[in-house]
Amino acid sequence: MATLKLLLITVLIGLFFGLLVFGPFYDRLAVQAAALGGVVLWNTLRFSWRNTLALLKFCLPFVASLLVFGVAFQFFRLLGRDDWLNDTIIKCLVFPSSLIYIKILLSYITYLDILQLPISMKRRVDLITMKSAFQRGGVMLRRFSWYLGTYPGGGEEGRLKRQAKRFACLVIALYLYLYDEIESAGRLLENRYRHLGGEEK
Repeated sequence: MATLKLLLITVLIGLFFGLLVFGPFYDRLAVQAAALGGVVLWNTLRFSWRNTLALLKFCLPFVASLLVFGVAFQFFRLLGRDDWLNDTIIKCLVFPSSLIYIKILLSYITYLDILQLPISMKRRVDLITMKSAFQRGGVMLRRFSWYLGTYPGGGEEGRLKRQAKRFACLVIALYLYLYDEIESAGRLLENRYRHLGGEEK
């Protein structure tokens, strides 16, 4: 049953990317906007509006960078193209929608599903560790973001520079936290499994 669920989730992810990211609907602005609206609503119903807002805020620096470059390329008609802005807007819709879509589908995979997979226990421990760490990562992302927001930063720096530095610190802090969390959780699970008399399958 767990294998079938994972297979279905894989197929759904493949369909999304095959149709909306690399497929025939990529350049359909209305379809991409509807897809983003749909996954935002789905994520809000499954989790909360606060969770959805945190995801969108996480995507904002990347989306803003895309828009800046898109407007600049459109203004200078880089490579003789005059469709830079339209393509940039599509990418600004595709990036958050695909990220949220994958997050929602992966949330349907439970620890019990992982334990039922026909793989070795070591691989199951690795998958459980990753799932646990990244679930905690979502919580810590909001917490780190709040902490950084309370730090005034350099008074002489421009607003854009302060925001870039804040985002870089956020990414580094989250990476270090996840690295430590994955190592700690992995050791804990392996020790528990070993001392409970589990056998490698």
